[in-house]
Amino acid sequence: MLVNPVNRIFRLSDAIIVAGYKYSRLTYSYKSYWPCYDRPKRHLHNQHENASIESRNKILEERKPPWNIMFFGTDEFALESLITLHNEHKSENGLIGKLDVVSVSLKKIVPAVSRYCRREGLTLRTWPVVVSEGAYDLGIVVSFGHLLPLSIINAFPLGILNVHGSLLPRWRGAAPIIHALLNGDQETGITIMKIQPGRFDVGEIISQASVPICWNTMSGILTKQLAVLGAHELISCLRGVPENLQGATPQPSDGVTKAPKVKEESSRIHWEKHTCKKIQAMYRALDDYFPLWTLWHGTPIKLRDMVMLEEWSCLTPGNRESCNRNNMGETDIICSERTSATIKDNKDMENLLPGHTVFNKKSKVLSIRCADGYVSFQKVVVKGRKPMSAKDFYNGFISKKTKDLHVFDV
Repeated sequence: MLVNPVNRIFRLSDAIIVAGYKYSRLTYSYKSYWPCYDRPKRHLHNQHENASIESRNKILEERKPPWNIMFFGTDEFALESLITLHNEHKSENGLIGKLDVVSVSLKKIVPAVSRYCRREGLTLRTWPVVVSEGAYDLGIVVSFGHLLPLSIINAFPLGILNVHGSLLPRWRGAAPIIHALLNGDQETGITIMKIQPGRFDVGEIISQASVPICWNTMSGILTKQLAVLGAHELISCLRGVPENLQGATPQPSDGVTKAPKVKEESSRIHWEKHTCKKIQAMYRALDDYFPLWTLWHGTPIKLRDMVMLEEWSCLTPGNRESCNRNNMGETDIICSERTSATIKDNKDMENLLPGHTVFNKKSKVLSIRCADGYVSFQKVVVKGRKPMSAKDFYNGFISKKTKDLHVFDV
């Protein structure tokens, strides 16, 4: 019997649709029909995880110093750890065997880590790199700025350690020291942790060390202080690597804060909005990188050498005692000396609006009205000119305008 071709096509398509429906129905609900399929997978996953843990523990037990290390770093903060590792490498303690370094290539400057390696003859590789599995025991990352892929992490039998400039989980990110000062923290420190793929600063904590932040400490000084502390803590960790790695603990889920990179716009003063306390925090955090700036009738002006007041840092009694004790030489903590005599009374400022400025002839500072008072600076940098004193800025710029124009752009 002849079959109409059109009917044949429809019957065939119906069959495909029905078969497809049955297939999708079965595959969608296979767990209900054959629940036993799921059990071996879970069992195999547990077996694999247990085997992986046993393998790592065996490696930790078998591996002994001297450790072959690959170091990843770029800036001055990282350099302190590299110098300490290099000194240990040259010593007779036998803690470090091979020490190779990975850094980055920048257009305008040569990173501090790269300069040191070239001067000292250390093997230097430029990121990105390929690491042969088992060529090194351990990786160390300090202020590197790049996420390491899983392939590189897995190439190190003992994993990779990271020296981070905060007490994690507070201030995860690229600028922990700056954000600690911006937010008025009175304590910070160093965290040694395991590197995990995919995210910055979330790994298990191996060790931490804390220090008080004195009321007038600047970002540059605190960075150097923490760099030294981090290098010391790193060496202590390396002396007991197997035990320290096995004793690492997950970061707590509460208390997490972020410390993203800061830009020059972050250091602009908005006179109507910013308080004395806020401006001093900005000065301490940013002056070493992005000096505070404002506009003088449209011209960018940098304000330097701020007259700081302890009352604006809200120092607690405990923190004050720690700083005073450390200043007497019991530890290596350094407080900034970049302060000057304070000025508490200035009647000329009482009735002025935010942004208005007065030159104090007695103290030779430029005082500027802000949201809740006034702040004073000793030096000024006009764009395109050399730094000048507050007096020179007054004589060359302010005094040439009428008093109602003695005001910075708000």
